[in-house]
Amino acid sequence: MNEAGGDGYVFAVASGKGGVGKSTTTANLGVALADDGFDVAVVDVDLGMANLAGLLGVDPDVTLHDVLGGEASPADATYETNGLTLIPGSTDLDQFARADAKSLHRVVEYLREDNDVVLLDAGAGLSYDIAMAMSVADGVLLVTTAELNSLTDATKTGKLVGKLDKPVVGAVFTRTGDGGFDDVEGIAAALGTTDAVTASVPHDDAVKLAVRKGTPVVSLKPESPAARAYDRLAAKLADSVGMEPTEPESSGFEWVDPDTGETEEAAEPDDDGPVYEIPLEDLIEEAGLDADEETSKRRVKLYDRVKSKFS
Repeated sequence: MNEAGGDGYVFAVASGKGGVGKSTTTANLGVALADDGFDVAVVDVDLGMANLAGLLGVDPDVTLHDVLGGEASPADATYETNGLTLIPGSTDLDQFARADAKSLHRVVEYLREDNDVVLLDAGAGLSYDIAMAMSVADGVLLVTTAELNSLTDATKTGKLVGKLDKPVVGAVFTRTGDGGFDDVEGIAAALGTTDAVTASVPHDDAVKLAVRKGTPVVSLKPESPAARAYDRLAAKLADSVGMEPTEPESSGFEWVDPDTGETEEAAEPDDDGPVYEIPLEDLIEEAGLDADEETSKRRVKLYDRVKSKFS
């Protein structure tokens, strides 16, 4: 079980080809996992073509590029959005030139300490930056369409993952059902991911709408086919690596019976009436209030009238 406190699982979300829905998958998978009760952080490691901030409706001032350039700390570039933590990337070419991916491990360790799951949007293709993202991850999730060029490039990415001695924990096939090759099992066999989590995200106009609005489709249109597919992916992925949501901390309150000294769990409220019925005179006495007999009678009558309204 992975719980917050230094044992968060880090996934690199990668693709061999751009435009296959990798960043969309990262954003929606992150929100779906957060909705399932996990503490989730997502990082835009696509240093040349960052767009995760826009998909999550964030307009950042400080980015991962500032952190990798030594101009900011990871905390400075952290944003809370859609129930998760985001470290976005920059679209500024000058910042791209100054960013050094060698420092990525510091960012990942910072986020791993306080999150159950860290998702790295690792970019497309084969490059030093992408290799660094995979090297600091615990496992890699491949994203591809059913098109031949996309599959070929995804296969190359899978080989790079193997050379880095990292497991491919899953394969996501996007925009299925639009006339492409939909034999998902056959595609998985071609990629060598038959033993990993396999998910198919159907072609869905709700995804295009969500991108335009800067809101993940799992939040904007939760009943849409694509949103349900991302929800299934989140559940299957968490189960495959043995992740469970962090248990909420106890409030520290414990009821003790004053007569027996035994403890009991707090009782559930009774919808049919009040949990406690204590005479007003007793409340006045326990509170140490000084009230004459006439005042006490008026208070009791008032209490009885209020109580009758809810009986």
